[in-house]
Amino acid sequence: MFLLDSFVLKDYASWKIENHELLDTLNKNDNLIYERLEPIYLVLEHIYDLACDQSEIDEDYEAIFQIGFNYLFSQFNVIKIYYESLFNSNCNDFVRYSEMMVFLLYIFDIRTDLENQGIESSLEALNDVETYIENMIMERREDYDYVRKTLNDVLRTIFDGFDYEFVSIIDIFVEIAENLGIFIYENKEFVIGKEI
Repeated sequence: MFLLDSFVLKDYASWKIENHELLDTLNKNDNLIYERLEPIYLVLEHIYDLACDQSEIDEDYEAIFQIGFNYLFSQFNVIKIYYESLFNSNCNDFVRYSEMMVFLLYIFDIRTDLENQGIESSLEALNDVETYIENMIMERREDYDYVRKTLNDVLRTIFDGFDYEFVSIIDIFVEIAENLGIFIYENKEFVIGKEI
């Protein structure tokens, strides 16, 4: 058993206080960005509570916490930059373009993973679609279908071209959450097909 570094716990607690308002806003608006980051946040909360209650935690939990917190911290820095610069802290616009923001975060994740794999991440097609999304948001255009199709085409080319399989940290944390007994999507209703 390991004592989770109290500095890490204090950093996490400070991070939560600093980002509480934005986290609440995203959660209350059923924002796709919150939904995307929710598995990591819930796992961190679970481990944080364990560390506070027991003071000692398993080495695996410590590693999961460190990785999850580092990821959440960097993602929120990107989110805040976009929120303040592209949206002028306007929540309504932010919610309206949340799907595009998720795409930008996904591109960020892919770039990071490509770099970690030793693959060039500054790919022209990926750069172009990222720039297109940022311009679309700045100009408040609604080319959603075009972006979805273009991004899918670019990702297919990247994944096929490098014989590369991307496994998102989000997917990993969904699995970790389930192993911890946290079933994120259990209470959410999904409608398949046409609504009547």
